[in-house]
Amino acid sequence: MCDKGEKKMNATATKKIDKSKNTGLTKSKKELLKKHMGSAPSKIDMNDVRHWWKYENN
Repeated sequence: MCDKGEKKMNATATKKIDKSKNTGLTKSKKELLKKHMGSAPSKIDMNDVRHWWKYENN
């Protein structure tokens, strides 16, 4: 029951995402991901970067 000034809000139907084309990670891709997870080409301490960005970059 709406007052004169209120409008009814109709719910919209959500579209489902077609996931049939995505196969996900294969066994070899999972192994590759585990091998390179957390690795960086250069030695960077992300805590030092965060500290610099948060406190010294101003």
